[in-house]
Amino acid sequence: MSGRLVLKELKAGLNASGKFPVTDQTLPISRYARRIGSPNEAATIGSLSKENGFCKPNKRLLRYGNAQNTLLEARSGLRGTSSTAQVYQNTFRVFSAQSKVYQCDFFRLLYFPPDHFLSVFRKSKPASNVRIVGEVFLNGNVSRSEGRSVTNTAVFEKGSRIDKYGKSQDMSNLKRLQSIFANDGSNVPRNYAYLRRSLRTFLNKCFVKNWLELQGHQAVEEQISHSTQSTETNSSTQWKFLDSQGRSKSGVSKDGFYLFQVLVFPDPTTKHEFEMNISHAVKAVADLHWDSFLRGKTKSRTWVQDANDRVRVSTMNGYLAHDQVPRTLRKVK
Repeated sequence: MSGRLVLKELKAGLNASGKFPVTDQTLPISRYARRIGSPNEAATIGSLSKENGFCKPNKRLLRYGNAQNTLLEARSGLRGTSSTAQVYQNTFRVFSAQSKVYQCDFFRLLYFPPDHFLSVFRKSKPASNVRIVGEVFLNGNVSRSEGRSVTNTAVFEKGSRIDKYGKSQDMSNLKRLQSIFANDGSNVPRNYAYLRRSLRTFLNKCFVKNWLELQGHQAVEEQISHSTQSTETNSSTQWKFLDSQGRSKSGVSKDGFYLFQVLVFPDPTTKHEFEMNISHAVKAVADLHWDSFLRGKTKSRTWVQDANDRVRVSTMNGYLAHDQVPRTLRKVK
């Protein structure tokens, strides 16, 4: 039976702190941030100085610190999707080529709209996951036979679609080095836990910053209001960030599940380029036109519907019960 997948709470209220999948009323990640100047704001150097009079606060530093703290707290609300849904996807290979919306030399971005079964299980609005899929030898930084260093910016062609890593490398030299260090995993950046953690922290910070700048949180707040009103009220309401069907307008960042598949780690020479590509990726999703993006193999169906129809509801609910997730999956028309 074709239909829309929805999650029902087995017990109301078990959706706090991003531990379980979101509900229709879950607020966007920006609401996790403390409002500057609120009574519950934690003590800072500036507030302590006013209370004790031991130093004169630097107002410029305080403004910068408050802005940074707000962004960091918004990022702290960012979660991924339920591991149960990811296990199901990998086990039954429910993949869709249409989800890939951006690719550069550093990563691929797969975007799953809110109705997709992976996004139904997201734990925040939006949700993001960083997977490291590239095992690039020496992170793509090798030397040619004459000794000149070749960095990522020189190795990859601008805007290229990666089929194999290092298109313009001296491949004979690279193969010789690989044969020498074949059994030495220390030459692959993904094998270092501190690099993986640093990458995820940096990527999520860039993602949240760009997603908020494109008013995604305001669109989610309007969607919450849209879901609680009648059809007649919604049709007469002028929505600033939503279209007539209650979806984010083109140019507004979108709710859903963002999956970053990292191919090459950024290093000090390419960090700015990596950050720029994150901005372009979020903008690429924001600029999507829903009807053309969701178009499936037939005009009457979307690729999201095709993916959801491959989900066996009874099997998925068995997975949820085994993992003690207080949700049950249902398919409604």
